[in-house]
Amino acid sequence: MNSSFSSAAKKGSECVKIDSERTLYPYVTGTSVIGVKYKDGVVIAADMGGSYGSTLRYKSVERMKPIGKHSLLGASGEISDFQEILRYLDELILYDNMWDDGNSLGPKQVHNYLNRVMYNRRNKFNPLWNALVLGGVKNGQKYLGTVNMIGVHYEDNHVATGFGNHLARPILRNEWHEDMNFEEAVKLIEKCMLNLIYRDRSAINKIQVAKITEEGATMGQPYSLKTFWGFSAFKNPTEGAVGSW
Repeated sequence: MNSSFSSAAKKGSECVKIDSERTLYPYVTGTSVIGVKYKDGVVIAADMGGSYGSTLRYKSVERMKPIGKHSLLGASGEISDFQEILRYLDELILYDNMWDDGNSLGPKQVHNYLNRVMYNRRNKFNPLWNALVLGGVKNGQKYLGTVNMIGVHYEDNHVATGFGNHLARPILRNEWHEDMNFEEAVKLIEKCMLNLIYRDRSAINKIQVAKITEEGATMGQPYSLKTFWGFSAFKNPTEGAVGSW
């Protein structure tokens, strides 16, 4: 085998390897994440379901993680891509800590970094199939933002991903207020999550709530929301629907 052919074969095998590492389509996914600001910080919540296609395969998937000293990240979408993002952020925080200059990355800086990462991967036609919620507190300033898989990003007092962007945001717009305490924020998030449980097939009633304040991030223990399926509309959902089975 001549050298040019062997080098071409080597490059070809490398291309196959690189392509096989891409997420061409999401396989195991998580659904909505909801984040709200409250009086002392930011609360983020997500359910713990992991869907394999349309099958609710995993029921204890954690989709939130503290990032550095001042930030908290939640993700919907492909779980393996979320793990890749966490590896990127581990490297970022490690590099920042190596300076040992008494400063540390705040939530705004981490959010800007994620915006660039998501947009960069989108431009390479190799996106990370996630929508992210990033909240944090630094120097008394609360921060909450989101970015999706093509790099669209914004900040707000409350954000949501997935179905939550359609079904939870109207509730948040109506009932959120700036001076709510932690218990009120959790109660509002639980109302949004319950709404999603009834209407999103990928959502489950086992949820996890995390908060971040000036003192740092606190990850709550998972718990189940009480549901009621005795509504008349649930008993025969196809009644009156034209062309239904």
